[in-house]
Amino acid sequence: MEIFELINECRICGSKKIAKVMDLGDQPPANSLRETLSENLPSVPLQLVHCADCCTVQLSATVDPSYLFSHYVWVTGTSKTAHEYSKFFCSNVLLRSNVEKPFVVEIASNDGTFLKDFAKNGCKVLGVDPAKNIAKMATDAGVPTMADFFNSDTAKKIEDKEGKADIVFARNVIPHVKEVHSIILGIANLLQENGMGVIEFHYSQIILDELHYDSVYHEHLFFYSLQSMLFLLKKYGLHVYDLTRSPISGGSLVIYFSKHPKEISPALAEALATEEKNKINELQTWLNFADACSIHAKKLKETVQEYKAKGAVLGYGASARSSTMLNYALLDSNNIDCVIDKNPLKQGRYTPGTNIPIISFEEGKERFQNCSCILLLAWNFEKEVIADLRENGFTGPIIVPLPNEIRIK
Repeated sequence: MEIFELINECRICGSKKIAKVMDLGDQPPANSLRETLSENLPSVPLQLVHCADCCTVQLSATVDPSYLFSHYVWVTGTSKTAHEYSKFFCSNVLLRSNVEKPFVVEIASNDGTFLKDFAKNGCKVLGVDPAKNIAKMATDAGVPTMADFFNSDTAKKIEDKEGKADIVFARNVIPHVKEVHSIILGIANLLQENGMGVIEFHYSQIILDELHYDSVYHEHLFFYSLQSMLFLLKKYGLHVYDLTRSPISGGSLVIYFSKHPKEISPALAEALATEEKNKINELQTWLNFADACSIHAKKLKETVQEYKAKGAVLGYGASARSSTMLNYALLDSNNIDCVIDKNPLKQGRYTPGTNIPIISFEEGKERFQNCSCILLLAWNFEKEVIADLRENGFTGPIIVPLPNEIRIK
């Protein structure tokens, strides 16, 4: 039985005028980490398409959400950067709130890392996350979490039990969801009349500028610009009025919106003008991106092969984005000996489609002396990871594949 379906119209506006932007080949879903190589993995087309009417860039294939999210292996608390950013995010949101101790709901709250700071500030908090294993971790850690997909029905359940929310935020999830219309409707219904919504998303301008082709994987159905995100929210009577920047995913935007129009901030006005100037909503811009990514992937494989000829090559970071990069650049267990990852849920498994063993940091340290280089797959945490590697005795070269040019540190 197929776990995916192909679209013939835009998921946001229903237009049939969708054009192919980029084909990254058939790949397994990025978090399909196998415990044994005998396990069969599904192979799903990984293509970007562009809608001529609302300009939303999206995937051509929709993978069954229950396959992708019901048992998840990414844990927010694994990242030091996420921990540090969570405090900044909380203060930024509360600064804009008109309620002293608001009721805060997070959609796709994972292990509750971001809600903990709101709770410390005296807020009533509730997380909603479909991954039962992660939701239990959060609840056990003191962050009440519903193990469910957020949609308009879930929003009604929350409202009936807890009342309407003063703040609803969704970080790095709106690009993931098949039932995006139900989620946005749920946010609109759950918010108080004077409430505030917050969405953080990996920004397409940054994806284009810095060649983030590794952000293209089956969990990411959408690649939003400000224009396409504002179009979606406006369909449900939600009005964006401000934005801030985020370091997550290599560069994201955080937008703030309300149920009633407000004067837009200078930061939002400037970003919209820049977006129009750079033509990031035009098909040709994305076709140019596809060409540049193809050249980059070939060069990355050549670079890794040069080091492989001198000795073992280790990878660092078995993230979902690393799966796309490895598969697209045709780098597998013949080129990379193993991938280090600190997440115990990933250790002892194999990278999907490329069959590279995933090992712990402690095991990786034992291999430092005999390897020719480390390929930093988790390049979006470059500063944090390189400092950690150097502090633990790795003195060799580190290949940093992105953003833009391949660099050797």
